[in-house]
This record gives sequence, structure tokens and C-alpha cells, in this order.
Amino acid sequence: MEFFNHCCHSRHYFFEIRKCGIETCNICKPIRSDPETFFKLHNLPDPIPIINQEHYKQFEDVYGTETTEDFRPSLQKKGVDNKVTNDMGFSPNGQYAANTGTVIQCCECSKWRVLYCKRKLNTNENSLLNRFLDSIEYTCGDSFNHLIADGGNSNDVESDDVSDLFKHVKVNNKLNCNNSMEVSYYSCNLYEDLCFLCGINEREETESQEECYYYCSECSVGIKDKKKRKKKSFSGGSQSKRGRL
Repeated sequence: MEFFNHCCHSRHYFFEIRKCGIETCNICKPIRSDPETFFKLHNLPDPIPIINQEHYKQFEDVYGTETTEDFRPSLQKKGVDNKVTNDMGFSPNGQYAANTGTVIQCCECSKWRVLYCKRKLNTNENSLLNRFLDSIEYTCGDSFNHLIADGGNSNDVESDDVSDLFKHVKVNNKLNCNNSMEVSYYSCNLYEDLCFLCGINEREETESQEECYYYCSECSVGIKDKKKRKKKSFSGGSQSKRGRL
């Protein structure tokens, strides 16, 4: 841990190990590179937005400055505060979730996000959807709108079919990694009961179902008021989860 705290620079997207360069240091060994070159090297910078918040500064503008992870894209809050709404065109609910019977896992926070459709998918559509989801890595806040925009520009028939499919199948891109699990994940009554906050730890089979959503022992620390379940639920079969672990 002493070496880790002294020589390592850990971030969500990268991990660096760099000696301090002090010859008398008793934690890391002396450097072997040219000192003049060594001391010109800096830690990789974190993403820092420009004033309008729509784009990030160039690498050369922030390299060598002190930065933090406060502006990491997957940590940015989306919603009423900054007037960002989802691109689905409808409000997510348990029935629309049951129409796809499919969820996808975020590769950063490991929470499962629900896919929605206003009509029930047929067997071929479900098969196509699952094949596509198995081929990608998803991050909270992503949408599939680019697939629609690219539709018709390819000679690949399946790519065009995927584009047509995602005109109807949607994911709530308003969510980020800080958001808890979606209520519709539970109300569609298709999936195992995971912790409402972290979306990782599963309820033990021996535990009884309460009127509130399940919170694992780690997440329940400091939770005063657990979110209550809605009585109404939907049942649309028993689809398996999809996504990249």
C-alpha cells in the first residue's frame, strides 16, 4: 500500500505507475531514463470540459495540470437539472420492458439497464436483438440512435435489420452510473431481485420479499428510507439477461 500510494495514479479509465525520481527514496528505485526527459513527463489528465460543457479540452491543453475525475462522462448527472431528457419518445414502464424481456449490463458500473418497446417483439426480432447486444459493450447514458442514422448506408442486410429494430427498441439514455436500478426492471416481473442501489448483489432465496425494494447489506448502510415497491407488476415470460460482462 505504501508503494501504491507513493507511485501509482489510479483512475477509472487508466492506471499509471511512475517513480518519484528522488535518488534517496526508499520506496521506489532510482530512475534509469534521462532525468531531463523524466521530469517532463506528467500523469495522464482527466477529461475536463470547456466552458459550454458540450466538448472537452484538448489533451495538450490539460496535460501537466492538476485534474480530477469530477467530469468523467459516466458520472455526469442527466435529467431535470440540465434539461436532458431521454430520447425514447415515451415514458419507460414495466409493460414496455416486458415487451422486450431484455436488459443490458453497463460495462462500467455493472448495473443492468432495461430495453423497452411499445409492442411485443417477435421471435426473430428477439433473436436479432440478443445477437447484437452480445457483440457490444454498453455504458450508461448511451443510446442506439446512431444505428438508426446509419441505417440504409450499408450493404449488410442484418445491419439494416438492426437499424430498423432500434427504431422501436429503446434504452433510457438519461441514466448514468450514479443512478440506481430502474423501477421497471422489477415491475416487469422477469428478473432476479438485485440490490436496488448497486444492481449487483442478489437477494437470498431464503429472504422474504418486503414492501420495499431489496438493498444489500453493504448498500443498506446509511439508507434511512428504502424506496417502496409499486403493487402493479407485469409478466411477459422468462427472458434471460443479455449484455457484455
